[in-house]
Amino acid sequence: MRCKVADIKEKQAIIRGNEGEKKKKGKLRENIESIIIAVAVAFAIRYFVVEAFKIPTGSMAPTLLGEHKNVKCPNCSWFFYADRQSENAQCPNCQFEIRLSAYCDVCGSRIRYNWPAWLWRKGYCPKCQVAVSWPDLANRIIHGGNRIVVNKFWYKFKGPQRWDVVVFIYPLYDLTCKNCSTQLPDTEWHEGIRCPRCGLTKFSKQKKNYIKRLVGLPGEKLQIVNGDLYINDKIQRKPAPVQETLWLPVYDSNYPAKEEDAPVWITDGDAWQTHDKSITLDTLSRANPNASLATFGRSISDQNGYNSRTGHTEMGDTKISFDVTLLKGSQLLTLVLEKNNDIFTALIPADNADKKTRLLRNGTIVVEKDIGLQTGHSHKIEFSNVDRMVPLTIDNKEVFAFDYDDGTVPDQRSFETSKICFGGTRIHATFENIKIFHDLYYTSLSSGTWGTTKPVQLGEKDYFMLGDNSRNSNDSRVWKFVPKKNIVGKAFFVFWPLNTIKFIK
Repeated sequence: MRCKVADIKEKQAIIRGNEGEKKKKGKLRENIESIIIAVAVAFAIRYFVVEAFKIPTGSMAPTLLGEHKNVKCPNCSWFFYADRQSENAQCPNCQFEIRLSAYCDVCGSRIRYNWPAWLWRKGYCPKCQVAVSWPDLANRIIHGGNRIVVNKFWYKFKGPQRWDVVVFIYPLYDLTCKNCSTQLPDTEWHEGIRCPRCGLTKFSKQKKNYIKRLVGLPGEKLQIVNGDLYINDKIQRKPAPVQETLWLPVYDSNYPAKEEDAPVWITDGDAWQTHDKSITLDTLSRANPNASLATFGRSISDQNGYNSRTGHTEMGDTKISFDVTLLKGSQLLTLVLEKNNDIFTALIPADNADKKTRLLRNGTIVVEKDIGLQTGHSHKIEFSNVDRMVPLTIDNKEVFAFDYDDGTVPDQRSFETSKICFGGTRIHATFENIKIFHDLYYTSLSSGTWGTTKPVQLGEKDYFMLGDNSRNSNDSRVWKFVPKKNIVGKAFFVFWPLNTIKFIK
């Protein structure tokens, strides 16, 4: 009887052991299946929906950054980005020359520093033992490019739009002959291409991902004239969010220079007083309260700080913004934008019976609006001339946007000129937060002429791409079109580094 009971207990123990082993195997199998499914989903999302990319170069700077240097001007404390290869940079705000070399200024040896530099904040020359202060060292360190997220699913429902920032497969390939290993970089692939060394036609092809701004769509005629984009002989204006991104800073009164070679503002009388971060005009207390203007003292070019090592082109598409406070009794605020001797003057009244804001073009009134300024209050003013349009906003509300496009393509110019002035008549005004910007200027390149010297016609499945860093971008001006099949997706978000997180516009 005992033997039978023992046998039964032994069988029950075996059954319980088998059940436990099955449960363990079941849980292990479930975990493995979950991991496999998660990996499969991740790969599917990466392949079909979104994918992360790292920007390697500065062709889209300063909108998107490749490897670069973070620069803080020692003369005015302005912060900007510079190309990783820059040995020197010129501050856009005060024109101060800044040394960016990774090598010692005394002996030429490479500067050493402990990593991470932001923590140790020390640098020195190993040869001559010269110490490098942290502000100087911080300007010389190379930082990695932006990491972005690309929506690959978006264009399944909606086709690519002009001004989108797009990732695509570069239309040229790096070819390597399978027989003799001869390399043919940046080569247009076609059937039957032969190796120049051995004559065979078998190659391995290496693809590269590029990122640019889409400006030309299938079937369009495209031309770049005087920095502007023309499609089918009509100028193409950028949507407001894109235009805001592509306004590049020239000057900011909140960053006064310690040293100046020339005055920033040239005034036409002694009614002006310049302060540390502001400027005041008082003609009310003068015997002659007539109009008085301050003129920006520098020429405006397509410089953006990122490419200080290259030449610049003078240009005319500009914007001025400032905060202004008028004292009681002030009558008329005046703004002037001049482009190639085409003069636009905005006259904005304050506290008088005539409440009409006017825009004059070369002395002739072209716009009138019933709006004025209130004395004793600060108002934000923005006045610009961009893409053959002259808008004025007061306190972030558009007063007018005068369109002076005549529907023709202008003649090519080697450069353009501009002048910016502000002031007033019978006025006591304090101007603060004065900022000047220039628009993105698409240049001609010595290495490519597609669309710059004469129009190009896009095919029914072709796109034309340009880099925001127009002066230093390998884009459709060099290698022409991107076929539709090469489009990867729309870049929409920067997620690294943390201080550059933003949506891409």
